[in-house]
Amino acid sequence: MTDHRHRMLRRFHGHLHDAWRRLSLSTPTGWATDANGLTCMATGSSSPSFNLAISGGELADPGSALAGAAERYRRAALPWLLKLQPELDQELVAEALRRGVEFDEAPVSWMSLRPWSVGARPTAGLSIVAAGKDTIEDAVQCFADAFGADPDELRRELGPNLLTVPSFTVFIGYLAGEPVATSMLATTPSVHLAGVYSVATRPPHRGRGFGTALTSAALLEARARGYETAVLEPSPMGTPMYRRMGFEPLGTYLEAVM
Repeated sequence: MTDHRHRMLRRFHGHLHDAWRRLSLSTPTGWATDANGLTCMATGSSSPSFNLAISGGELADPGSALAGAAERYRRAALPWLLKLQPELDQELVAEALRRGVEFDEAPVSWMSLRPWSVGARPTAGLSIVAAGKDTIEDAVQCFADAFGADPDELRRELGPNLLTVPSFTVFIGYLAGEPVATSMLATTPSVHLAGVYSVATRPPHRGRGFGTALTSAALLEARARGYETAVLEPSPMGTPMYRRMGFEPLGTYLEAVM
């Protein structure tokens, strides 16, 4: 691993820790706690994707860390997602594999915003605004439709609570007054990274450049705030779009539903 890539991965890990902690604590039933070197965070959702455990402290014993996390989520009666970076969390990964944990890979991409000049490409008829208390429901509906999720469940994690976190900004794309796409910007001043999340386009409106436009809106806002580097975790569907925009592979995390 090059020194630059290693530093970028550590910065991303710090950003991930910060963003998920803020998200978890913004929900009415959310919490965050340490389990012997694993930071356990939960929104209280029945979806494990919203209850995340990542390395975040002094790791004395990987076995105790994994057992402590499992016990914390067991007491809360919540499914959870173990997310490890194999180059940064070697001992935890080895212990998890020894215990029979089966991982999926989750790629991470990054892009420098300093030379970036693409900007928000004009998309005919599409207007993009930052969500407020009267429009955040439109973002929830876009995300729910795009991923086949329960809007009532999503409303707790990606609803009005997001508006209470200063480092989060939700964007909504409207076409003839109809919400058709959304994205979210999460910034972390301590590591000076801007993360793009929750890029989603309603199925009938895909293939028209709306995802690119909503991603660009988040990147332009990040650059306006002085951020020089953006990161995201691309889905297989979104990877070609992000590559065209200038994102490059950074590394891979390992994820396991527990």
